[in-house]
Amino acid sequence: MPTFLSRAMGMLKLADPPAWASPAIVALGLTAASLEALTLYLFIPLIQSLSAADNAGDQIGHLFNSLLEPVPPDRRVAILVAAVFAAVLLKNLVSYLNTFVTRFTGGYVAHQLRQKIFEQTISSCIDYRVHNKRTDIVNTLTTETWKVSNGLILVYRLIICTCSCAVFVVLLLLISVKLTAVAMLFLACSAAMVHVATRRADALGKDVVAENKRFGLRMWENINALQLIRSFAREDYELSRFKALSEMLHRRMLRMDMLWAVPAPLAEIFATALIGLLILAGGMIGTSFAVLAAFLAVLYRMQAPVREIMSSKVALASLSASVADVAEYLETTRKPYIKSGTKRIGSLEKEIVFCDVSFRYAPQEPLALSHVSFTIPKGATTAIVGRSGAGKSTLMRLLYRFEDPTSGEILADGTPLKQFDLRDWRQRLSLMSQDVRLFNETVEANIAYGDLDAPAEAIRKAATIAGADEFIRGLPQGYATELGDHGMRLSGGQRQRIALARTILKDPDILLLDEATNALDSESEQAIQQALDMYTRGRTVVVIAHRLTTVASADHVIVLDGGGVVECGAPATLLRSEGQFAKLHDLQFGKIAARG
Repeated sequence: MPTFLSRAMGMLKLADPPAWASPAIVALGLTAASLEALTLYLFIPLIQSLSAADNAGDQIGHLFNSLLEPVPPDRRVAILVAAVFAAVLLKNLVSYLNTFVTRFTGGYVAHQLRQKIFEQTISSCIDYRVHNKRTDIVNTLTTETWKVSNGLILVYRLIICTCSCAVFVVLLLLISVKLTAVAMLFLACSAAMVHVATRRADALGKDVVAENKRFGLRMWENINALQLIRSFAREDYELSRFKALSEMLHRRMLRMDMLWAVPAPLAEIFATALIGLLILAGGMIGTSFAVLAAFLAVLYRMQAPVREIMSSKVALASLSASVADVAEYLETTRKPYIKSGTKRIGSLEKEIVFCDVSFRYAPQEPLALSHVSFTIPKGATTAIVGRSGAGKSTLMRLLYRFEDPTSGEILADGTPLKQFDLRDWRQRLSLMSQDVRLFNETVEANIAYGDLDAPAEAIRKAATIAGADEFIRGLPQGYATELGDHGMRLSGGQRQRIALARTILKDPDILLLDEATNALDSESEQAIQQALDMYTRGRTVVVIAHRLTTVASADHVIVLDGGGVVECGAPATLLRSEGQFAKLHDLQFGKIAARG
C-alpha cells in the first residue's frame, strides 16, 4: 500500500493539475456513487410494494413505510418508480459531467507537460551529446507525457472508485451486517490473489519504456540515413534489425496488455462465486427475499468499481516507468545549464578578450582548451585556424555562451560575458556554418527567422545582398515555396545564400563563420565569399577555417594546436615567421601543387 500511495502522490505532483480539478472530480464521482446507491436502495421498498410482503420485522421496511405513510398505497409504486428514474437520470448527468472534467484535466495536464518539456529543452542548453539521445527527448515529449496524463486519470478513477466502494459498503451494512462481513472477507482474499497474479506490472512497464526508446532510436537513425543505407545496399540488413526491435516491442506490449487484462476475468469469477455463497448464507440466516435481492444488487453493482480498482492499480504500476522518465527529464533540465546575467549590452565598442580560458566538456575528459588568451578587436576580421580537434569550434561555443569556461574569463568591452543578459548577448551575434539549418517552411519564413517583425521588402533586400533573390524568384512559388525537410530541395550553395540572407536580416554586431563555405564547390564558394566580403566590411567577424585560402583577407590570425594558442598575428607576418601557420600553409598548397 505505501508503494501504491507513493505512486499516486508522485503522479499528482508531476501532473500538477489545476487546483480546482481534483476536488471537483472527486466530488462529482462521490455524488454519482451516492445517487447510484440511492437508486439501489429504493429497489427494496419497490420490491416489497410489488410483492406485498410483510415488513413488520424488517428495519428497512419500517423506515420506508414511515416515509411513504402520507402517500396513498395505490400510488406508492408509481412514486417509487419515478424516484428510481429520477435518481438514475441525475446520476448519469453527474457521471457525464465528471467524465468531461476528468478528460479535460487529463488533456490539459498533457499539454502543460509537453509545453514545459519543450521550453526546458530549448532553454536549458544541455549538451545533448552527453546527457540525452535526441530520440529519447522526442519519445518523452510525444509519448510519455500522454502516459502521465492517462496515469492521472487512473489516480482519479482509483479515488472515485474507492469512495464509491465505501458508499456501497455503508449501504450493504445498512441492509445486512452479517452478509457484509462474509462479502468483505471474500473480497479481501480475491484482491490478494489478483495482486499476486499482477505483481510484475512495474518491471514490465520499465521494459516497455526502455524498448520503446531503442525502437525510436532505430527508426530515427534509419530515416536520417536513407541515402547511406541505399548506397551500401543495406536495405535487407536494416529491415531485419528494425523487424527484430519491432517484434521485441510487440512482445513486451502484449505481455503488459495481458497483465492489464488479468483482473477483469478474475473479478467476474470471484463475483459469481460470492453471489452463490451469499445466497446460501442468506438462506441460512433467514434473510427476506427483498433484502437479499437488494443486497445482491448492490454487491453486483459494487463489482464494477472493485474491478476497476484492481485494473487501475496494475495499469498505474506499469506506468510508473513513464512517470519516472518524464520526472527525471524535467529535473535534469529544470535549472538553466547556462545562467543568464542581467546587464544589457549596446553595440560592441572596443574588443572581446579571452583571458586565460580553459574548458573541458565533462569532468573525466581532457581539456579541449588550455589557458587560451587572445583579443578580437571591433570592426576587424579575426581568423582562427588549426588542425581538426585543435579547439576551434569550442571557442565558438564559448563565445556564443553555449558553454561557460571551466576557468578564466571572456570579456566584452571589459565586462565578463556572464554578467550580460544571455538572450540580449546572443542577439548581438550570428553564426553561419557549413551545416545549414533550414525549417520545413517557406523561403520567406526561413529568411524572416533572422527578424520575425521584418517586412517583406526587408526580406527581399537581404536576399538580394546575399545573392539569393534571383534563384528564389525562379522557384515554383518564389518566396512562398516550401523548402521541404532541411531545405533538401535546394543545392548547398542555395541553402548557404538563404542562411546568409537570414543573417543579414538579423544585422548582428558580431558575425561568426564556422567553415561556412567548406562544403561548397569552387564557384558557389566564390559567390558566397563575394557576398560575405561586401556584407562584412567594417563589421566584427570571427572566421573558423581549415582551408587557409578563406583567411587570406583576415586582419589577424590565431593559430590553435592541442587546445592552446601557438601563434597570433597578421597572415603575412605569420607566413614569414615559418611557424605553425606557415607549415599549414605549405602543407595545403603543396598538396594542391602535387595534384596539379
